[in-house]
Amino acid sequence: TTLATTTTTVPTTTTTTLPTCTCAGGTPTKTKFTTGIGSGTCGHLDSDSTANTETLVCGGLYFGGSSVAVPLPSKVPDQGSSVANVSCNGNALTVSGSSPTQAGGNRCSGGTNHHNSCTTNADCPGGSCSFLQCTAAGCLFGPPLPVPNSSQGGSATSTCVINVLSADASGSANCSTGTTTGLNLPLSSKLFLTGDLMPNRCVGGTNDGGDCTTGGACSVSGNAAACPGGTCNNDFGRCAAPDAANTVCCSDADCPLSGACQTGNCVGGTNANHGCITDADCPGSTCRTLLQPCPICNAGKCAGGTNDGLVCTNGDSAIDGDFPTSHDCPPPPAKNIGALPIAFVLDTGTKTQTAVDMPSQPNVFCKFCRNKVSNQSARRCDGLASGAVCSCAPGLACTACGGAPTCFAIPCTTDTDCATVTGFTSCQQRTAGAFCGIGNPSDACVDTTRTITVTGSPAGALTTGGAAKPSTLVSIFCIPPSFNALVDGAADLPAPGAVSLPGTAQNLP
Repeated sequence: TTLATTTTTVPTTTTTTLPTCTCAGGTPTKTKFTTGIGSGTCGHLDSDSTANTETLVCGGLYFGGSSVAVPLPSKVPDQGSSVANVSCNGNALTVSGSSPTQAGGNRCSGGTNHHNSCTTNADCPGGSCSFLQCTAAGCLFGPPLPVPNSSQGGSATSTCVINVLSADASGSANCSTGTTTGLNLPLSSKLFLTGDLMPNRCVGGTNDGGDCTTGGACSVSGNAAACPGGTCNNDFGRCAAPDAANTVCCSDADCPLSGACQTGNCVGGTNANHGCITDADCPGSTCRTLLQPCPICNAGKCAGGTNDGLVCTNGDSAIDGDFPTSHDCPPPPAKNIGALPIAFVLDTGTKTQTAVDMPSQPNVFCKFCRNKVSNQSARRCDGLASGAVCSCAPGLACTACGGAPTCFAIPCTTDTDCATVTGFTSCQQRTAGAFCGIGNPSDACVDTTRTITVTGSPAGALTTGGAAKPSTLVSIFCIPPSFNALVDGAADLPAPGAVSLPGTAQNLP
């Protein structure tokens, strides 16, 4: 007898539990940070023998070792907005880069569609699309950054910096505390060695504040024809006391009593309308720079640079004489000397970096293969000890690298990493320490810096779609050499950098 057997298959059900977001106001899809104007202290320096040798102001950009020839800090532009995507799990947010389409706010710069909205460069015939708020590779980070060198005779090494993301943003945040942790924004910082773009500017008339420089050089009179209904004035220098107030100058020889033509002007106080370098030269007032390393957006019209005279929207406020800047008004392309790769990581907490002592140099924060006698850095096509030797500037096409922009300094950890780099066998930075130097009036360091500390502040609880709240992001990073002797000498590169970005944070639905 044969028995029949029946097999029954019972279907199984798989349940997937999706992450639950507990942020107030609902699930955010984006987070936005907008820079503001800094005030107060956001950090300090310590030496081996002295604590708190110098304070670091909020909203300031610091750079260089112990021989910086640029008065510090440079002022960070306000009104720079960055929008990133976020995914939510509980109160935790994972940050990722947003595309130009997702972030919006893009504008054409130059060409037949100048100042109109765009998504790609194809929307801007004859110009380019400025990706102003997004956080993916190729997007801009903040408005153009002027770095004026107002030291005595140093104006020619003033630069304009355009920061572009070299990779998508990543990091973490928390909506209940408003903290940001490890916000990685790798930058390609394009350097334009511009000096002062507008040594002469119009006063009054239909071109008030516009460029009236003749042949790019400072003069007393300039090009009066560029100022219909107004006058062309010197906007480069004022003689220091005891020369008479408002004595204009282009060189020290124009100042018979002081022998000092300075590129700042005291806006008030007991030294009003005399030349100055820092606020310390202006008792009871402040020193306003007369240098414009970046073109500015002057009353809705670009002054200086490629788009001189074209319509513009301010990218920031007029926080000093070298503002407001705008990506509608880019610097002259011919002034580009390369782009520096910057590992830029931001936090709302406290960040500290301590220098180490190397065999060839003490108090080293940022290490590159160098020749300690000539004080020069090595260059290789891929930025590695094994790469082909090259001599071009960072980020610029180089024959030795097959025409690709891959010629960079060689980072190192020990001298051993540089052993095979002929002629550049020392692992060090240009000079020891950080943010201090002889002849830099803004610094009063008493010893070589050992430790850099910067302190941010979280926004507190953020409601999705709610009001933006005050927050401060901070970062300490390394700046490689530009391989331009003027810039590296003035900024003392390679060296550490530090910045604090006061502003507001907001989570968006």
